[in-house]
Amino acid sequence: MVTDDRLYPLPSLRYLHLRFILQAETEARLPEFKGSMLRGAFGHALKKTVCAMGPEILCSKCMLKGQCAFTRLFETFIQGEPPRFLRGLDTAPRPIIFDPGATPPVLQTGDPLPFELKLLGSAVDFLPYVVFAVLQMAQSGLGAQRHPFTLTEVHCLQPSNTPDLPLEWATLYDARTQSLLFAPTPLELPSSPPFSIQHSKFIIQFLTPIRLKFDGRYSLDFNFRALVFKMLRRVLELVYFYEPNAEINWEFHDLLVAADNVHITRHDLHWADQQRYSNRQQTKMMMGGFIGELELEGNLQPFLDLISTAEILHIGKGTVFGLGKMRMVNSE
Repeated sequence: MVTDDRLYPLPSLRYLHLRFILQAETEARLPEFKGSMLRGAFGHALKKTVCAMGPEILCSKCMLKGQCAFTRLFETFIQGEPPRFLRGLDTAPRPIIFDPGATPPVLQTGDPLPFELKLLGSAVDFLPYVVFAVLQMAQSGLGAQRHPFTLTEVHCLQPSNTPDLPLEWATLYDARTQSLLFAPTPLELPSSPPFSIQHSKFIIQFLTPIRLKFDGRYSLDFNFRALVFKMLRRVLELVYFYEPNAEINWEFHDLLVAADNVHITRHDLHWADQQRYSNRQQTKMMMGGFIGELELEGNLQPFLDLISTAEILHIGKGTVFGLGKMRMVNSE
């Protein structure tokens, strides 16, 4: 019988949390939701920066793919046979997460365009390439009209020496010399939850569209156990593919059984569609998911590490664009 509240200790995952600020050089008209735009522009700039073989060589056939910053971040090929739990994946999950935040679709000259980017696991090793690619994508221009921007600031979340403030934003980049000021210390997941259990009711807020499939289809009808499984799978996929030395315990049945005792007492979700442009398919696509709130009641103590980790990693499909953002708050 398991008596520890930590029914399933999560494996460790390194990450860097970056904040970029671009400045518009002219008036710029951009999409309302900028995650897909940022991901596409960044990927194009990164490949242009690091590709040594040329566009005529497919990434899947390239002899350098195992060490290339682009394939490690964007074309994450699976090599070998993954554990049974992860079989069926065509590619590994991308170890990057854009968080575009909320900015107006029209920016005036001099207006800032802030966004955040997380690098997960071994992706932290490519930090210089990432910053340089953002610099290049800004200069090449964003949006359909390629509006030019300037990279003015880069900050990185770092451990603080202040007891009441465990993490703080540190200036990482000097725009004048276009250089990095220090080598940041990666943070580690699971992080300490920013809340403690004082009562048995909490609310999970889904802040950007979350695309989760249950029984092979996107659905708003699921229980807490199904949600826990999705969060746990997300964590274990990332650890398996991007922390090769991590020890993973694939036996998490006790945690799922405990999830059966947590009930969704209020289900306030609705489907929301967003449009994005796919460079690969040269067409506009709908990118929907559900947003809203769930109120939970039960013993949530065993799930605090998992939920606080999912807040950082997002869940579902499209996390690289910034989809699947969630947070848990007290319901009182």
